[in-house]
Amino acid sequence: MLDLSAHQPAAVWRPLSDPPPGREWLAGLAANPAAPPEVLRRLLDDTAEGDGAGWLARRPELPDGVLEAALGHPDWRVRAALAERPALDPAVLTALAADRDRRVRRAAASAAHRVPLPESVLAALAADRDPDTRRRVPGAPGLPVELLVRLAQDGSPPVRAAAVAANSWCRLPPRVRTALRADRDPAVRAAVQRALRVERPLPVTLAGYIAESDPVRRERTAAGAALERALGEWLVLDDDPRIRRAAAGNPRLPTDLALALAADPDAAVRLAVSLRPDLTEEQRSAVDHGASEVSAELPWVAERAGDPAELVRLARSGHPLVRRAVAALRHLPGEAVAVLAEDPEPSVRLALAVHCADAPGELLRSVYAELLGPSSLPGLERFAAPGLARWAERPEPALRLAALRDPELAPEVLARLAEDPDASVARAAAGDPRLPLEVLLGLLESGARPGAAAANPALPVGFMLRLLDLAAGA
Repeated sequence: MLDLSAHQPAAVWRPLSDPPPGREWLAGLAANPAAPPEVLRRLLDDTAEGDGAGWLARRPELPDGVLEAALGHPDWRVRAALAERPALDPAVLTALAADRDRRVRRAAASAAHRVPLPESVLAALAADRDPDTRRRVPGAPGLPVELLVRLAQDGSPPVRAAAVAANSWCRLPPRVRTALRADRDPAVRAAVQRALRVERPLPVTLAGYIAESDPVRRERTAAGAALERALGEWLVLDDDPRIRRAAAGNPRLPTDLALALAADPDAAVRLAVSLRPDLTEEQRSAVDHGASEVSAELPWVAERAGDPAELVRLARSGHPLVRRAVAALRHLPGEAVAVLAEDPEPSVRLALAVHCADAPGELLRSVYAELLGPSSLPGLERFAAPGLARWAERPEPALRLAALRDPELAPEVLARLAEDPDASVARAAAGDPRLPLEVLLGLLESGARPGAAAANPALPVGFMLRLLDLAAGA
């Protein structure tokens, strides 16, 4: 038994596993939101090798002392990992752009596409002795035209090719463009051709459509072009069901021509007709679309998000895919939520639970219990509720996992879930801060999920430091 009374881990705690799971402990501590700066600074050294420093990019916040230590770390992988942080301070990226190791500068040049840098820093990267760093600079926001010209005239072909793009070509002086067209390197000339490629307008007349030989452009015409009526009449009689299906979904096809496809022998064509925004509910319900489990993008439903009365009307549509599109909107009027929460189609209720911020917690729990997922639902704040502990006895792992969202979950139930045969349940329970300390220490020593236990924010700092010592000696 462990003597926990004094909370002196270095003196009284010894792991039972042989060898100790050092790598898993380190990964868990790196993800532990309660890990203090002293632990994080130790982790910089202990996780530098391989991909271990990736935790620097994943932690939402880094204390200043840890950030400074990472910037000055002797291992280039630690410094380069900082460039991968989503919310990167420009001052940090500026320091990385001047790093002594070209691999760090490359990472900084890539990050400059999402973090604006001063012109002087961009100039330094554009003049870097490493061509792989220079080729990453074009496309950075705020890149002055003189630096773009310098890169377009670079001695390295990959750098010149990277400087040529549709949005940069017009910024280059005529003399530079002339030289690039005649560049000796085929990759540069290919980049020029891509930059100069201009999409021809789609045909909108019958004569233009007949003259079009590209089948892809023909289908795109049917799907989205502003069709002249004669062309629309031609398309609804096309022998190819793909063309008829594309035309049926084209909102610019006159309604009467679209309704001519309502009895089409191809079910996909009929479905496309049934989902048009210009149909009345009576017209929509008259189409035998024969499909409710397929998915369909309906941008026109989202365009009505600001019209509460229209959303309520669409929530009562006889078409399940229309109702599902309404349910997937972020915010809905209360009446629409109430209607959709009672929808007979599980996919509609699922869309409401997953996407709508106005969906009640009771709906989230009922949908989750019915469908045993998706896994994102228990993480929503509205999902948690007293009484979920009853699911801890269920045979379905998804329900046992959701039992952890009971704010009144008993410690002994939580301890049992931490030893659950299902890995996802055991991992989640091992990381729950309500877990009794004695149980948590047992999981660190001999449990199946030592990494999840090390990530538990309730783990005392002394034990975190002891894990680092043991991992270092493993």
